Amino acid sequence: MKSWRCFQALAVILAIFTLGHTVGTISSITNSPDEGVVINTMRTHSFPVMGFHRSYWEFYRGFSITITVLLAVLAVIAWQLGTIARKNPGTALPIAVTVLAGCAADAIVSWLYFFTAPMVLSAAAVICAAVGIVLLTRERTADRDITSG
Repeated sequence: MKSWRCFQALAVILAIFTLGHTVGTISSITNSPDEGVVINTMRTHSFPVMGFHRSYWEFYRGFSITITVLLAVLAVIAWQLGTIARKNPGTALPIAVTVLAGCAADAIVSWLYFFTAPMVLSAAAVICAAVGIVLLTRERTADRDITSG
């Protein structure tokens, strides 16, 4: 298997994660009266922040949208990383390590605070990125052997 395939797979996983997060953020359906009370309180309680009045609901929605945007950007970066890895494994390696670190941090947060879908997708992302790095390292070593031999 080639490293660039792992990064393409990672991009697909992150795109699915992005889509799921977007759908989940948009739907935000309450299942009980207690949830409705919490959401209503979040919407109605506002406070001053750096010259603006914002509610907890606005922060919640804003952070949700931010996560969707960042997941989408990470998916694009993973795809671009696959393209770079195909042509120049040595150049791709530092970017791949950074992407793995981001995926690992996301996995930790998912396991600490969320539920099955983000846990599974973030774990799959870590596995794809880690396998991609192992393969990338081998490809870089093979390229060095070819050029020095």
